[in-house]
Amino acid sequence: MVSSDEIASPQAGRPTLLEVDERSATRRLDNYLRKILKGVPKSHIYRIIRDGQVRVNSGRVKPDYRLRYKDKVRIPPVRTASRDSVGVLDLSKVDLIQTLYEDQSLLVVNKPPGIAVHGGTGLAGGIIDLLRAERYADSFLELAHRLDKDTSGCLILCKTPDCLRSLHASLRRQKESAHVYKTYHIIVVGEWEGGVHEVKAPLKKTRGNVVNRVVLSSSGSPARTIFQPLRSINGYTLVEVKLMTGRMHQIRVHAASVGYPVAADRKYGNVSHNQNLAQLGIKRQLLHATRIVLQHPETDALLKVEAPFPDDFEQLMPAKPKL
Repeated sequence: MVSSDEIASPQAGRPTLLEVDERSATRRLDNYLRKILKGVPKSHIYRIIRDGQVRVNSGRVKPDYRLRYKDKVRIPPVRTASRDSVGVLDLSKVDLIQTLYEDQSLLVVNKPPGIAVHGGTGLAGGIIDLLRAERYADSFLELAHRLDKDTSGCLILCKTPDCLRSLHASLRRQKESAHVYKTYHIIVVGEWEGGVHEVKAPLKKTRGNVVNRVVLSSSGSPARTIFQPLRSINGYTLVEVKLMTGRMHQIRVHAASVGYPVAADRKYGNVSHNQNLAQLGIKRQLLHATRIVLQHPETDALLKVEAPFPDDFEQLMPAKPKL
């Protein structure tokens, strides 16, 4: 038997027995299973409850049963549509997600590196899954935008459908309006020469054996990025970045195109430098969503939220400048 706080995977052909912990006590059974069985359709969860395949303390219960501390929950072997065994979310990761701002309609968190914004192929669970499971089980919560798995910093989520619709509209017209401003910081390989540098180069996703790779292409979508080098230390430069468009991997590709790849970027970066950084324990691209300024979708007030630099930024750039 395992606690629901532990990582467990129902084995093929064998049920799993979970013991309800204090944090899950009083939660409805259906919501508890939605948190536990990542990737399983809600309809299937209700079916296995109705069929009696899910048991609590060896007895059949209804979906709205309120769990009690130390209840024993039997979960049958379940598979996703991709035929991969379903695992239990690692809820300890939710403690890594820092809330930067929250009100009745809006949530901004400091996304840690190494956790995807949502679950997917090969991913055990993302920011949205963890927050829904542990903090917002019975509430509306949706991502307003995305960040790459290894990118850290400000991530906006909406707690109402109206907020989501309004923010999506603002993000779509970002380049010609003042509704949303995003500021990023990167650490690049090399000591950046000169001052502010603007890159205007269209980007296109490649089609072929290379998955999720972006290249410069005259037939691609227009893309514009403004780089402002701040300071250099030991062959690396801290750079402030403003996105004027929002293309996939835009900052990383534009930085590499002018000879300053993002440090530790495994896809667009410098292999030898990446190996050196890996020896220091830095294994993700040093890209951080530092600041977001937006017009609140419901109050129209100007909201400014900042995320402090993560530890790996501090490691390579010890004296942090004032943001």
